[in-house]
Amino acid sequence: MSKARVWLDSLTSKQSTLLGYIALELLRRGYEVLTTCRDYEFTVGALKRLGLAPYVLGRYVIGTPYDKVLGDADRIFALTTVVEKFKPQVLIAYPNPPAARLAFGVGIKYVALTDSPHAVIPSRLALPLADVVIVSSCIPEEDIRKYLYPEAKLVFYEGVDELTWILRAKPNLEYVKSLNVDPGNYVVLRPHEHHATYYRGVESSVDVIELCRKLSKEGYDIIYIPRYPEHIELALKLRKSGINIKLIEGMYDGVSLAFYAKAVITGGASLAREAALLNTLGITYYPKDLHVDQCINRKGYPLKRITDTDGIVDTVLKTAYVHKDYESLINRLKTDFNDPLEVVIKTLDEVVG
Repeated sequence: MSKARVWLDSLTSKQSTLLGYIALELLRRGYEVLTTCRDYEFTVGALKRLGLAPYVLGRYVIGTPYDKVLGDADRIFALTTVVEKFKPQVLIAYPNPPAARLAFGVGIKYVALTDSPHAVIPSRLALPLADVVIVSSCIPEEDIRKYLYPEAKLVFYEGVDELTWILRAKPNLEYVKSLNVDPGNYVVLRPHEHHATYYRGVESSVDVIELCRKLSKEGYDIIYIPRYPEHIELALKLRKSGINIKLIEGMYDGVSLAFYAKAVITGGASLAREAALLNTLGITYYPKDLHVDQCINRKGYPLKRITDTDGIVDTVLKTAYVHKDYESLINRLKTDFNDPLEVVIKTLDEVVG
């Protein structure tokens, strides 16, 4: 007998991975589940890789603030037609303005997950409509509380979102070999999300082209995970110039890539955290020092924030590749942190109970 109907909506590939694993567990426990997402880089592929069949509604809008608002309006309309038929009791999503507005308007409970209070615009638009917010204890309460409706419940847990899939996705060496790279002899690179609202007005001091050239000259293959069409164009251009670059498209196995990499470099943060938790050098060149990153670093995991090209290259070259025992690594993670998925399930049971 079905417990309840739950709707999960994702806007990014990280959210799709996180919500995808939550959806699988909910299905296993007897919930009815609706998964929706927008068309944006690996967002669709991340859900399909887990065997889910999401409704793809709306798209990522690159343009002016007016364009983004109109994109959200179109997405609310598209979501409404699907959600009205499914009639969920609960929405689980990151700060997500279209989904939050729809849920609030029709009386669907909203359980929000977030590790990104620095993403001010989506947080201000969505979190005030949340009934419950689940957040890492690495983040100061006041950084989240300022966005919330006074009656909203705040649930903290000891850990970070990335543990949800790291604890469940065993690294696959065959996947890495299928890309024609060798363990310890490649670097994963994901450029920064410069079209995102939280990057607006922020200039990165890292030269991605020079970074690829220098690492390739040292003999490393570059596994390049793009965000936007211009990133794909850049990768193809670099490949023509003789740089050892592998362009990832459609979907990818992030845990396997991070586990066997010499280093993972990103202009965001999630991929670097994922690497560090797998005891691989994770480097973020995001301009701000984030609480969740500091938390991982304090526990001794190899996560660094480096904001200059030469500093990144030097750190990669000086860091030895580590051969890891997967089971020992997982046991350490379970000792150091809570499992976010269990916290989400417990909270959801209380909301629908």
